[in-house]
Amino acid sequence: MLDFMLAAVVAAFLNIGLLLVTIGTYIQNMRVIRSYYTSGLVLVAALLMIQNIVIVIFWFTLYMDDKVLMMSADMVAHYLFAINVIQTVGLSVLVWITRR
Repeated sequence: MLDFMLAAVVAAFLNIGLLLVTIGTYIQNMRVIRSYYTSGLVLVAALLMIQNIVIVIFWFTLYMDDKVLMMSADMVAHYLFAINVIQTVGLSVLVWITRR
């Protein structure tokens, strides 16, 4: 199951990179278009970034601290991987649409 957890963390890092691009674009837009909508987009993207940072911290904490916790994390690794990959696909589409 370690493979699923490593893949989930790789997807989380990809998500963080995609969100950095998205936030940068939204901040550029916010300077030109002052509205609640653009501010909301920045806020949502920032919250998604926090979620992905927490996933990475979660992984490092579980795998570095205790074998019992590591086994528990392995049981849900495939779910975390699926969630992160779906989010990566969604964010990729969002970045593609945003940058056009």
